[in-house]
Amino acid sequence: MSLHSVGVRADVLEGLAAELHARIPMTKFLGVHFVEFEPGRIVLAAPLGPSLNHRGTAFGPGVFTAAGLAPWLLLVRAAWAERLAVQILLRRCEFAIHRPITCDYRARCDVLPALEADTLRQGGKVRLTATSQVFIDEGAPAATYTAHFTLLAGAGEGDLALPFPEGWRT
Repeated sequence: MSLHSVGVRADVLEGLAAELHARIPMTKFLGVHFVEFEPGRIVLAAPLGPSLNHRGTAFGPGVFTAAGLAPWLLLVRAAWAERLAVQILLRRCEFAIHRPITCDYRARCDVLPALEADTLRQGGKVRLTATSQVFIDEGAPAATYTAHFTLLAGAGEGDLALPFPEGWRT
């Protein structure tokens, strides 16, 4: 799918990737880049090469990183769009590889629960769960990652300081 068909300019995604790589250097090493980044959907891609293990498949921690970034980044964008000053904490997660990953892969998160913005604006905390899947083809997911987050109100820009376009605000 082309970047124009999903409404995000390539230079915006490249700028976000550059900032992500600066803030989380492992993402640069792994070659993680944005394919899609819409309000309710994100697709990240990564080449097999940097994650290659001795068996010719993707090393689990590299896949884990891309899979974990997908829901976190979607949540960061949603909080930023709502002008919520929050800190996003990963309480726990589950990760499973269902089949060998033998080529470049994509991590996708399509669903993000509501942020309970009013609770956060009143200084509360919110817990939510989001799942991403890793694909190597059009078949079943090759891996699944489920994150259980806690959002704490009043934490300044913190996690939200990525260079999102002002037009993404609600």
